[in-house]
Amino acid sequence: MSNLPMGRIAEEPASRSSLFAVSFAFLFTLAPHMLHLPLWVSLFSLFAVGWRVAQELGRVPALPRWLLVPMVLFGGIGVFAQYWTITGRDPGLALLTVMASFKFLESRSHRDILILIFLCYFLLATHFLFGQSIGIAVYMLVALAVITSALIAIHQRDDRLPWSNRLKISARMIALALPIMGLLFLLVPRIPGPLWGLTQEQRGGVTGLGETMRPGDISSLIQSNEVAFRVDFDGPIPPQSKLYWRGPVMVRFDGREWKQARHFALRELDIEALGEPVSYTMTLEPHGKNWLLGLDIPISVPEEPESYLSSEYQLTAEHAVNDLVRFPVRSLLDYRLGRNESFDYLLLASQFPNRYNPRTIALGQRWAREIDDPWQIVQKGLQMFRQQAFVYTLNPPLLGENSSDEFLFETREGFCENYAGSYALLMRAAGIPARIVTGYQGGEVNEVGNYLIVRQSDAHAWVEVWLEDRGWVRIDPTAAVSPDRIEGGLDQALDDSQALFRFGRRNPVLSQLLFRWDSLQYGWNKWILQYNQERQMSLMRRLGLGIRSWGDLVLTLVIALSVLVGLYIAIALWRGRPAPRPPEERALQTLLRRLERSGHPRHPSEDLRAYLQRLRKEGIEDAELKYLLETWQRLRYGRDDPEHRLRQQWIQRARRWRPRRS
Repeated sequence: MSNLPMGRIAEEPASRSSLFAVSFAFLFTLAPHMLHLPLWVSLFSLFAVGWRVAQELGRVPALPRWLLVPMVLFGGIGVFAQYWTITGRDPGLALLTVMASFKFLESRSHRDILILIFLCYFLLATHFLFGQSIGIAVYMLVALAVITSALIAIHQRDDRLPWSNRLKISARMIALALPIMGLLFLLVPRIPGPLWGLTQEQRGGVTGLGETMRPGDISSLIQSNEVAFRVDFDGPIPPQSKLYWRGPVMVRFDGREWKQARHFALRELDIEALGEPVSYTMTLEPHGKNWLLGLDIPISVPEEPESYLSSEYQLTAEHAVNDLVRFPVRSLLDYRLGRNESFDYLLLASQFPNRYNPRTIALGQRWAREIDDPWQIVQKGLQMFRQQAFVYTLNPPLLGENSSDEFLFETREGFCENYAGSYALLMRAAGIPARIVTGYQGGEVNEVGNYLIVRQSDAHAWVEVWLEDRGWVRIDPTAAVSPDRIEGGLDQALDDSQALFRFGRRNPVLSQLLFRWDSLQYGWNKWILQYNQERQMSLMRRLGLGIRSWGDLVLTLVIALSVLVGLYIAIALWRGRPAPRPPEERALQTLLRRLERSGHPRHPSEDLRAYLQRLRKEGIEDAELKYLLETWQRLRYGRDDPEHRLRQQWIQRARRWRPRRS
């Protein structure tokens, strides 16, 4: 294809190779988004690209422009009707995809193809709005190479250049950009807070503990194997039975649903330590709520994110956790808690409505009449779960309005929230203050990285009862029914048809691969996603660069970029230098300069044979010169490469030759 002048480049028709390249780049970039887009948007994108490719191949006609205008209008209306807005992450992506697809249908010129390529680059950046895992980053890097190779195809306008060559050029360009990207990542001053966080749409789709609990909430959460958080312990990892991760505490009960009370910051610790505290660092995945998590019972409050310890010993953030956070915590595993609890709170923890679950309430009240010791009542409830035919299952029967009555006296099949909720109501009916604690129990040790992985499938609920001489005491009714759940984890408690099988339960080779991948992801979270202002300044101090402020960072960045760019320029100049001439050519040039100084210069248009003939006419007869010039022709242009010995002899004779003095 012939190139047009710069003033008319917009009129240049798009080449077939350019169209095919940008079509592939667009679909490759869009592919992961098809999981998030409405089905009709994905299908329309495939239709638009397919129609334009078929049009280029002469299979279908071009759509008339008068038809595209109403189609664009209906496309925008369709996106608005899908989301009732065109702003935000999901509707914005859908609108961008629809409009880019329409651009394919109207593309004709070289300029249109360039616009589509720039749309591909913009579309590529939107992947970080849906996740920031290492897998997404690798995919984006590959997609970047594909888009850049399409851009190379557009500008080269050469259908004969193989795709492999374009990809190599693209990969080389990206490889050269990586050191600059690394410098910018390390040295650009970090603003407080994360660069990426959950959008409003993501918050609605996050699975995790809620601020209320009713039967079925946690059992449905258990079926998600997503990571909730990871934990690095400063010392040995405690046994599974000690790993109770304290989350939202529910004290209000309306007969069907457990709810949290209003949060108040704890003014002073009402806790007696019975053992040494454990220290650990938690990396919590974003969940869109204000609660944090700590090993039961936390006694320290992280500074980042801003948080406080509530009166119920629940770690609570000042703002919703919309990004990955990493913070240190100290906890006590053996303790006495809340012996001086307020009367008002104990009254709240004893209330229950009489219009629901009459049989459960009657049973608890009967225990109170028959047993004087509150601790024996607590044990009576656990004994009932141990001795009677209760079943621990992920799929309990649906319960009606009187859920505790139906569970305790009819179905007797349930999950941890069924046992905890019914047990807490029994204790309240017996006059013992009780509350529900939701969180996670257990976790899986990643032996490769020596840290703990806690998944949504480890979600759990237990009960705390208040006894006058002991304060709040943790009681786990699930342990009475299914001790394997507490000692060995969820997979040990369920049959093979329900178990989720952790990494360690799989094939040994596959387990190692999965653990290594998770360890790699954990390192990515810790060193890349959590590279905040504090980590940046800590790294600069460890490097000993004397950087103590943003001004120092900017100055260092400018110097480092200047050095790196200068290095690139030096490498480019060195690689672009002229290739050194062979020694026989240098010897010939020396011989010709001697002839020129003697008054017989060689004309630029003369070859050596014509030059030799002219020298003869000018009266120069030199057998050695004749041999050297005639032999050069064979030496330089002969079919067979002369022997190295003959070549060296010619070079020596040429260097010794001198013009005769007249």
